[in-house]
Amino acid sequence: MAKLGFLLLSGGKSKRMGCHKALLELNGSTLLDTVAKAGEGFDVRILSANDPQIPTPEGFVRCQDVFPDCGPMAGIHAALLMADCDALVVAPCDAPYYSQALAQYLAAQYEEGLDALVLMDGSGRAQPLSGVYAKSCLPVLQEHLEAGKLKIMWMLEEMNLRKIKLPENLGAQVFENLNTPQDMEKHSRR
Repeated sequence: MAKLGFLLLSGGKSKRMGCHKALLELNGSTLLDTVAKAGEGFDVRILSANDPQIPTPEGFVRCQDVFPDCGPMAGIHAALLMADCDALVVAPCDAPYYSQALAQYLAAQYEEGLDALVLMDGSGRAQPLSGVYAKSCLPVLQEHLEAGKLKIMWMLEEMNLRKIKLPENLGAQVFENLNTPQDMEKHSRR
């Protein structure tokens, strides 16, 4: 049986937000701490963060991108290189509804032999930052990063990939992310 870990992506520059999203307060907790809770239950927990101002949540180890300024693909790559497990369940730090139930669901759906597994939203579109990535995808990741082909969807086309639907009990809000001050304002009005 494959050993899975948890990866919290927080390596972006948050240009549209104007400040680092991971540090934004929401319901008395930072976004980083909110999403980090989804990793409870995994022995291996990694934070991908390039900014030293981003604190490392308790129980997590930190990694920095080998390929700087190359987006989430670089964070997944660096984490898989250091991970002491077969695959990582991936979560973005700006998704306030990403839950432990979602992380456990993704882990349960992963099968040995897959390079990646990603969730599909209600319209059938793959959501590559809600998924599982195996060490077996490292050669494709490396090749794309070296070539500057940074769209995860392009990379997924070259992998043994499984796309899965989100169960209704988890709710479509798990795909919501906060990228701008307007997103934050809209979310805080709920």
